[in-house]
Amino acid sequence: MKLNPFDEQLENAETRASELSVNLKSIIKDINWYESTELKVLVDSRDKLQNQLDIQSHDCIRLRDEITQIEASINKLSESVSSLFNPKNWFDSRQRELRGSVSAKKTSLKTLRNNASTAQDELHNIEHQMRTKNEEIKKYNSFDLDAKRNERIILENELSHQKEKIERISSRRQQVDAALAPIVKQIRDAEQKKSENESVIIQARRFDNELSNADNSYERAMVHQKCEDKFGTGNPKKVISQKESEIRRIDRDLEKLLKRAKNVADNASRNIKKLIIDGNNLCYQGDIFIGLSAIKSLVPILAKDYEVVLVFDASIRRAIGNGDSDIRDILGGDINVHIVATSVKADETVLDIAGPDKTAFIVSNDRFAEFGEKPAIRDQRVIRHEIVSGRVLIHDLGVSEMFTQ
Repeated sequence: MKLNPFDEQLENAETRASELSVNLKSIIKDINWYESTELKVLVDSRDKLQNQLDIQSHDCIRLRDEITQIEASINKLSESVSSLFNPKNWFDSRQRELRGSVSAKKTSLKTLRNNASTAQDELHNIEHQMRTKNEEIKKYNSFDLDAKRNERIILENELSHQKEKIERISSRRQQVDAALAPIVKQIRDAEQKKSENESVIIQARRFDNELSNADNSYERAMVHQKCEDKFGTGNPKKVISQKESEIRRIDRDLEKLLKRAKNVADNASRNIKKLIIDGNNLCYQGDIFIGLSAIKSLVPILAKDYEVVLVFDASIRRAIGNGDSDIRDILGGDINVHIVATSVKADETVLDIAGPDKTAFIVSNDRFAEFGEKPAIRDQRVIRHEIVSGRVLIHDLGVSEMFTQ
C-alpha cells in the first residue's frame, strides 16, 4: 500500500545516484590506471608475449608433426600385423614384436596428443593475453586524460546534487509519512478487523458444511454446540451474515480512509513556497467583520515557512479606518502588503500574482468561477480557510491559530 507519492520519487532518485556512483567509480578507475601505467611497460610486455606466442606456435606445430608421423608409422606397422584369429600368429616372434611396437607407439601417441592439447590451450591463453595487451596499448594511446578529468568533475557535481535531491525528497517523504501516520494506522486496524472477520466466516462455513453433511440429529447437535462455543451462537449462517455485514461496513470505511489518505498525501506533498492571501476574505468571521485580528495572528505563522503576499481590496481602508501605511504598520514592516486601486477587485490581482508558478498558492474562500482560464485555478492552487470561535484554520497547511479582536 503506497500512499506516499515521494516513495517512488525517492526510489528513482536513489537509483539515479547509484548509476552516477557506478559511472564515477569507473572513471576514477580509468584515470588511476592511466596515471599508474607507462606505455613502455605495456609495449615491453606485449613484445614478451609475442616471443612466447612464437615459441608456443612452433611447439604446437612440432607436436602436430610428431603426431602425424607416429600415426603414419602405426598405420604402416599395422599393415604387417596378422590377425589374432589365426592361432599360428599367437606364438610368432615377429608378430609379437610388431604388436609390441604398435602398442608402444599408440602409448606415445596418446602422450603426444595430451601434450598437444595442453600446448594448444597455452597457445590460446597467450593469444588472449596478447589481445588484452594490444587493447590496453590502444586504450592508452587514445586516452584523453583531460576529458576524463572533466567527466569526473561533472559526475561528482551531478552526484552531489543528486544526493542533495535525495535529502530533500527524504525530508518531504518524512513529512508526508508523519501526516499520513494516523490514517495509515486506521487503515491497518480496519484491514486487520476485516481479516479477522474473514477468518470467522471461513470457520463458520466449515460448521455450515458439517451441518449439511451430518447423518443424524446427534451429529447436527454437536456441530451447533461447537459453533455456539466458538461464536456465542449455534447458527453458522447467522455468524456468516453478521460478519459479511461487518466486512461491507469496513470496506466502506476503508474506501473513505483511502480517499482521505490520498487527499492528505496530495496536500502534504505539494511544493508550496509562496502564499498569496486574499486579505478581505480573512477579515470576516461568518458575517461579522473582525478587521485584521485573524490576519495579525496568522501571517507571522505562515511567514516562517512561506513567502507571504497580502492582497486587499481598496475598501479595506474605509472598513478599518486606516490608510495604506497604517495597515502595513499594523501587520508588521516585513509583510508584503498590496492594496489594489480604488474600484478594482482584488480577485484578478491575486490570481495574476500567483500566475503560472506552481509553487505559488492562494489562500481564499472565493471560487473565482469567472477566472477558469487562470493558471492557479486550472492547477487547483487555491487553499480554503475557516474562521470560527476566535480561531483561524487552514487545514491543508496544518494551521490552527487563536486570535483576539
